[in-house]
Amino acid sequence: MFKNHRPFSPDAVIFDVDGVLWAAQDAYNACTLYVARKLAREHGWPDAGLSLQDIRAFKRSGGFNSDWDMAWALVVMLQARAEGRIPPERSWLDLAEENAGRGIPWVRRYAGPDAPDFDTLQRYYDAHYWGADVYPAIYDTEPVVVHRPGFAHAERAYAAPDFFHRLKALGVKEVGIITGRNRNEMRTPLAALDFAGLLRSDVILTHEVGQKPDPQLMVRAVERLQARRVVMVGDGVDDLRLVLRYREGPRGTAQVRFVAIDHEQNPQRWWDMGADAVLQDVNQLVGWLEGSAD
Repeated sequence: MFKNHRPFSPDAVIFDVDGVLWAAQDAYNACTLYVARKLAREHGWPDAGLSLQDIRAFKRSGGFNSDWDMAWALVVMLQARAEGRIPPERSWLDLAEENAGRGIPWVRRYAGPDAPDFDTLQRYYDAHYWGADVYPAIYDTEPVVVHRPGFAHAERAYAAPDFFHRLKALGVKEVGIITGRNRNEMRTPLAALDFAGLLRSDVILTHEVGQKPDPQLMVRAVERLQARRVVMVGDGVDDLRLVLRYREGPRGTAQVRFVAIDHEQNPQRWWDMGADAVLQDVNQLVGWLEGSAD
């Protein structure tokens, strides 16, 4: 699970949500693929064999922590393929490698003058993700299209019911969140998870506040937690980059270590990028901290 181990007892732990505390990424990826393929069919664009594997490759390459960004990028590239701006021989995996963590600024080079409007696509995406039965409760309005049951029905908790109580027993004083979810999307995990009184309401930093890997998110979280020793737990490249950029910056006042949740059973990839520990499941964090206690 870890190497080059040094004792470390954190004052606070900061979590990503999707893929760490909450099992939603498979549902988001499935929705992204569905929406991209559906729009391709409606516009008569070839989908070039777009698959879940391709979406995961873009996620691994970084820059697409937001699933809205991912969906918009895929639709832009589908349109660019149909209109000749991306040659047919370029595979999705080639494009993911070219992206190299740049995200939306990178994909804009392929956007045409009639590229989809981001906000319109976001509403269309959310209508499919939440479904017609849930969407009104999330956004207090009707969805732009009727889709049932919605991909969100597959969401579930990764963290065990006693997970945060066990963290508290170890001496963790407070918990924060830095997530690509927006405030409305956070309703589901916040209602379902028992944070044992550890979660600081002013350290729930959502999509509206900023996007990873902007190190100011970590600066803000550390300042509000008033922590000197912090563990950040994430499952994406941008989670790790958030920590690395914080360490490099002039305002990095706390010791911050990064624990990767490795869903693909490729721990060496995380070691090579600079992770401090690699776990297969967030519930293993308690055991790792017990082993790292001073």
